[in-house]
Amino acid sequence: MKVLRLEVVAHGETKVTQPVMPFIGYDVGMVFAGAVTPALMTHAAASMMLSNLFPQLEGPRIWLPSFANVTELLCHLSATYIRDAAVAYSMSNPPMCEFVVFAQPPLPSLDPGPISAYRIRPSFDALGIFQQVAEEIDLEGGEIAVIGDDAESLREEAIHLMKAEHPAYRGVEPRIALERRMQARTHPTVGGTLQFGIMSHGRVSLYGASRDSHGNPLQNWLGFDCQTDIRQILGMPVVIPSRL
Repeated sequence: MKVLRLEVVAHGETKVTQPVMPFIGYDVGMVFAGAVTPALMTHAAASMMLSNLFPQLEGPRIWLPSFANVTELLCHLSATYIRDAAVAYSMSNPPMCEFVVFAQPPLPSLDPGPISAYRIRPSFDALGIFQQVAEEIDLEGGEIAVIGDDAESLREEAIHLMKAEHPAYRGVEPRIALERRMQARTHPTVGGTLQFGIMSHGRVSLYGASRDSHGNPLQNWLGFDCQTDIRQILGMPVVIPSRL
């Protein structure tokens, strides 16, 4: 799994002024599992589109697309890239990917609203036609979204930790369950370092969370070790924010 961020920002423009800095906006946290190529192409395309919104070209006021609209865009983009990437794959093993997206879209007062989340997943209709569909997740009601390999057992472990009501686990049970799975090395397709995002006041901050044998933060991001190969390429350190 990988955690990414999208910025949804609206710019202002009139007939007599040039485009100016964003007036309003909010972040979308984006977690994906599955095929990397269509997932990252979806993020790249959505990032360009959502950071260049000019609603005043079609009216006198500035507004933002709803989170449901953003989710619909991600469904459309990811379905297109999955179909494109499938040309290079066997028809019996297409490059599917799925997402969980979460956000705090602003209220009319521009204060952050409640946290909302959707799961975007592959689906086939009665005729076998592929599409990406979105399902709302009730985070406020305690629902947990888990995607990837053997998702149900991971969900059960997180729920078990929540029921234990351990003070040290409160609020981070899913992260602890995932870290335990990675450390156990019982799933060959689950590895790397743990990453997560924290949403506060409509903005998402991304962090690395795993520690090495000396207790220092591991500087690994999206599968690359920033302390070795990346540092050699750039000629200087890349320091990944870490928070446990």
